[in-house]
Amino acid sequence: MTTAAAPADTGETGRAHVAMLGFVFLVSTSFPLGHAITGALDPAVLTALRFCIAAAIFAAIVTVKRQWALPKLSRLPVYLLIALLLDIFFVTMFEALRLTSALNAGAVFTLLPAFTALAGLALLGQRISRRQVVCLGVGAAGALLVLFGDDLSRLARLEFGPGERIYLFGVAAYAFYAPLMRLFNRGEPLEIFNFWILTAGAVMLLVYGRAELAATEWAAVPLPVLAGIAYLAVFPTATSFFCATYASLRLPAGPVMAYTYLLPSFVLLETVMMGAPWPGAWTLAGVAVTAAATFVLQRDGRNAKPRAA
Repeated sequence: MTTAAAPADTGETGRAHVAMLGFVFLVSTSFPLGHAITGALDPAVLTALRFCIAAAIFAAIVTVKRQWALPKLSRLPVYLLIALLLDIFFVTMFEALRLTSALNAGAVFTLLPAFTALAGLALLGQRISRRQVVCLGVGAAGALLVLFGDDLSRLARLEFGPGERIYLFGVAAYAFYAPLMRLFNRGEPLEIFNFWILTAGAVMLLVYGRAELAATEWAAVPLPVLAGIAYLAVFPTATSFFCATYASLRLPAGPVMAYTYLLPSFVLLETVMMGAPWPGAWTLAGVAVTAAATFVLQRDGRNAKPRAA
């Protein structure tokens, strides 16, 4: 017999899946746009500005909702830890986009589900089925095909370029984001939780990149670059953070990040629409494999029970 709570639970889970789909689409736009503007500003400065704008958005929401509350001192290490992981992820992304293509960076990002599943196991004890392990492996193989599709000899040697190696480190750091959100959230409103994380991240980056910040000639920064930073702050940062946080508190860590396997498909379509040529057959095969892995993992994850937040 179905309980009265079941429909609500089903609705919450469905909205969490929609939130992750929106998250992946918004994040995918970061790669072609970031590739276009990252040469104009230092990655730390660019990310700090992005976080400042996004934090201001959350501050406005918190003000309207009258949810302001100073964090307890015991919570500061939580905000700093999560913010540090985000700083590493975004700075390495922009640094990598100076050295590699948007599609290759997107492919590296799709290695995130496997890393996140390991982080979820280590931090939360979240186990995944053998079928999920196989799907994670298939998705990772698809990502490697995207990376090395034009040169299979590099695939045989797993020869990552400098941009891919830099971003791989950032992705490994970001893998702990979803498990830590579930582990440390204590029921704070998502807006104020994200505000303090973004503020902490912005402060650390402003301190870290203070020399580059002081040396930047702001009058010489092209208007399209500033507009791009504003877009990144509003959508791939503020909006996607809300989506990821909402989903992370309602779904197991592995299935949450499995949606990232759709990212190469989005990035491929976006870069082609911006005038880039279609890649080769092996690269397209890798995009198809990563997309298929998403749907199989989600079907398998429907019966998974997330640990209570």
